[in-house]
Amino acid sequence: MPDPADRPINVYRVHALTLWIAAFLALVFQSFLPVVLPAAHLLDLPLLVVIYFSLMRRSRVFGTLFGAGVGLVEDALSHGFLGMYGIATALAGYLGAWASIQFDLEQFLGRLALTSALVLFHSVAMIGLREVLLASPPMFQPLDLVSVVLLNSALAMIIFQALDRFRRPA
Repeated sequence: MPDPADRPINVYRVHALTLWIAAFLALVFQSFLPVVLPAAHLLDLPLLVVIYFSLMRRSRVFGTLFGAGVGLVEDALSHGFLGMYGIATALAGYLGAWASIQFDLEQFLGRLALTSALVLFHSVAMIGLREVLLASPPMFQPLDLVSVVLLNSALAMIIFQALDRFRRPA
């Protein structure tokens, strides 16, 4: 694998309206979909949007700030404590942007592997934050964790293909 400095890095942009509409729709669906479909609690649409735009922009600062902002809004809409999703999603956004600089993630399998790893990281970070900050017993369910990773990774590939239509080179 060539050194990251030796290969050209493609940076993409989208219209700001596209970015905010995607984040808004993800947050709306995240809030209201579990009411209609109980199994939808396994989905994390805002996280997938943060991962996509972090990979596309390739900016660690953008990934961190966008992840924190979307995570804090998700916290405000949920019944949990304010800041939990903000911290975990900001870290996932940072790691996604860092990985997009280090590795070639234009291919389907690269995106799938990284998305799976980031969804797993986000889930484990949320479990750890609940245990450390709230002193609550860990809610670690291995089958739920595997289901979350598989379902979100499959959904991410569909969402990523749809969002790729709106990107343009920077």
